[in-house]
Amino acid sequence: MYSAAKRMADFAEGDHVNSATETQTPSAKAAASRHSSGRIIFRYGLALGSVAAATALGFLADRCDLHESVFTFFVLAVALTSWYAGVWPAVIAFAVGELAFNYFFTPPPYSLSVTREDLAYFPVFACFSGLLIWFGVVRRRAEADLRQSRDELEIKVAERTAELRKTNEQLQQEVAERRRAEEILRERASLLDLTHDTVFVRDMNDVITYWNRGAEELYCWTGQEAVGQVSHELMRTIFPEPLDEINIKLLGTGHWEGELIHVKRDGTPVNVASRWSLRRDERGHPTSILESNTDIEERKQAQENLMHAQSELAHFTRISTLGELTASIAHEVNQPLAAIVTSGEACLRWLENGVTHLDRVKVGLERIIQNGKRASDVVRRLRVLAKKDDFKRTELDLNEIIEDALPLVQREIMRNRVSLTLGLAKKLPRIQGDRVNLQQVIINLINAAIRPKFLRSSPTQFGL
Repeated sequence: MYSAAKRMADFAEGDHVNSATETQTPSAKAAASRHSSGRIIFRYGLALGSVAAATALGFLADRCDLHESVFTFFVLAVALTSWYAGVWPAVIAFAVGELAFNYFFTPPPYSLSVTREDLAYFPVFACFSGLLIWFGVVRRRAEADLRQSRDELEIKVAERTAELRKTNEQLQQEVAERRRAEEILRERASLLDLTHDTVFVRDMNDVITYWNRGAEELYCWTGQEAVGQVSHELMRTIFPEPLDEINIKLLGTGHWEGELIHVKRDGTPVNVASRWSLRRDERGHPTSILESNTDIEERKQAQENLMHAQSELAHFTRISTLGELTASIAHEVNQPLAAIVTSGEACLRWLENGVTHLDRVKVGLERIIQNGKRASDVVRRLRVLAKKDDFKRTELDLNEIIEDALPLVQREIMRNRVSLTLGLAKKLPRIQGDRVNLQQVIINLINAAIRPKFLRSSPTQFGL
């Protein structure tokens, strides 16, 4: 009991005060020291005061012939001191009370001699006082444990409150960041709505998660109707190659481009130039695909119209060139043939008039032979141009090829009143190529040069 009382006293009187004053400022320590001194004076003063009160009440009870009550007053003094002042003041109250009770209330009075009556009262008083002191120690220990538990609980509550405050701040920060991210996404989505191209996002299962205004205008499905649908099933996509191969390229490079055929809500097909971009998370795992499509239906139609116009123009040019070339060749053949006929008729007239015109007949025959060779040369060139042989690369003289081609376009040159001269300062070099094709190219270039009016009058046939 003594060791327990000592520990409780040390805890109550020293440790608590020291732990409280060690962390305080000098002024606070001085105030705490004064408070501790006052506390000690109060505790020991209570011990002495309670014994004095018990003595006074004992005298009063003795006068009233209540001698048995005197012992009770001193026991109550020890109990009161133990309850409010602690162990050591209670011990002091017990010792002083024992002396006062022996001195004032046991015979012989006013004497500290020990009699049999004192020996009877002393063990009882000591036992009751010890029980009361022990009870006070137990109570104070319980109070100390309760105070410690309360302090620990307050510390845990403070720590938990700090953790909750920190968690709350983190949550508020995350909420603020999420709101900023949502605002950024809304701004970007509003920007995507400004474009006329179709832009939508789909997950890795091709389920649409975002559908912009351009997609609504092109495909005629609203965002609420499109989101949650499988894109390729909704638009019945026709791919230029198998979808698995496209996905392999997309996963490998992160993007894919090509032309697709989609079907609108009303069943109308539309050609689009499609661009796919793969989005990955922080770990590099693919999460979604951004697909943007541009309607190229009008462009495809314009290309088809241009190809058709070019085909018609090429056909017309071939017909026109062939007709003019045929007319030019016919003129080149007919001219020497007509000269042959004219010279032959002249020779017949001269022979009919007698042999005096032999010189003239000789000249006419020479002209016939010359014009016949000329006609034969034209036919030879025509046969060369008409051959369908394969391309033959040989060493050629461009000057000779040009000279061979000029007679075939001579009539066209004369009909358009064009003056054509070969004003080359130096002869053209020898090259490797096909003679017939090169002659055809030179003829086409000459015809195109002397007929610019045709090109200016029909610009639409060339798709200009």
